[in-house]
Amino acid sequence: MTAVLKQSYTLIAWPWREMPWVRVPDGLSFVLYEVGSGVAVPSDSSEEIRWRAAHEVFQGELRQAEGDLRYAHGVRRRNSIMADNRVLRLHRYDLLPGRQARSRRAFARCEARMRAAEEVYRPVRAEIEQRLAQVAADPTVYPAELEHPPQ
Repeated sequence: MTAVLKQSYTLIAWPWREMPWVRVPDGLSFVLYEVGSGVAVPSDSSEEIRWRAAHEVFQGELRQAEGDLRYAHGVRRRNSIMADNRVLRLHRYDLLPGRQARSRRAFARCEARMRAAEEVYRPVRAEIEQRLAQVAADPTVYPAELEHPPQ
C-alpha cells in the first residue's frame, strides 16, 4: 500500500499582479500526486519508487519553467544577510520597448515546457487515478483506519 495525496500546481501570483502589462495565460494549472501521504492505494515498492520519481521530475520541471519565466521578466533574487535571506526585486524590464511581445513569447515557452512535462507525467497520473477509483469503488480495499474515503 502506498499513500498518495492530490496536489495542484499553479503559477505564483506575486510578480504578475505587479506588472499590469503581463497577461498570464489561462489553463496553467496542473494536477500531480505526492507519494507518501494521503489516501492509501494498493501498489508494490517498484510502483511507489516510479511514482515518487515521476512526481519529483514533474514538479522540478514545473518549478524550473516558472523560474525561467520570472527571470525572463526581470525578477531577480539576491542573497542578503538579513533575516529573510532572499530579496526579490524587479529590474527595469517594464521600461524596455516591446515588453508585451517578449512577455507573450516567454509565457509561450513556459507553457510549452510545462505541457511537455505534463505529457511525460500523464501515464503515471492516470495509473494513480485508476488506483484511487478502485479504492473508492471497493470498500474492502480501503483501510478502516482512515476516516474519509477518497473523493
